[in-house]
Amino acid sequence: MTPMQLLDSVKTRFRPLLVVEEDTLKGMLVKALTEYQDRAGLIKRIHVEKEAGISLPYPDDYLELVHIIDKRSSLVFAEPYDDALKLDLLGDERYPFTLVYLANMRDCDLDNWVISPSICGVLENYLECLIDIQNTERKRRVSVSGKLDVSHLPDEPTLYQRKVDLEEKMSSNRAIITGASLMP
Repeated sequence: MTPMQLLDSVKTRFRPLLVVEEDTLKGMLVKALTEYQDRAGLIKRIHVEKEAGISLPYPDDYLELVHIIDKRSSLVFAEPYDDALKLDLLGDERYPFTLVYLANMRDCDLDNWVISPSICGVLENYLECLIDIQNTERKRRVSVSGKLDVSHLPDEPTLYQRKVDLEEKMSSNRAIITGASLMP
């Protein structure tokens, strides 16, 4: 599921959806991705074969290096530079290597980047919460201007408490960084 597909999925949860401005909705989507990135993080892994050499280009969604390990889970020394990761091989490393890095969710291509299925639910719930805050505010304004009862709408503190609870849930489910051995 791409971020835009996730947004479309969440929009179907609202009847009526009064927040229809695409820029506003995309901004909320980016906020949800950023919040998850900052609070929990997404660790990704890719295999590196010997043919790749000692200068590895950064993945498109690269944010920060966690580590590079070899086939035996031994640490492979690497230095991040502006244009690539440079490996410092000692000679006893075993291929294939595994590049472990934190993904940059905030700046991803919203139409093509694929969200890990394991985090879709949390992102959907958080995005729904962000939209619900503005949508409920607009429903309240429409109801008040039409002199309708607004007692059935949740109040602001309740909506914001749900947002805080979801943020705490993200923080408590932080990405776990696996270890690497310095000795073979």
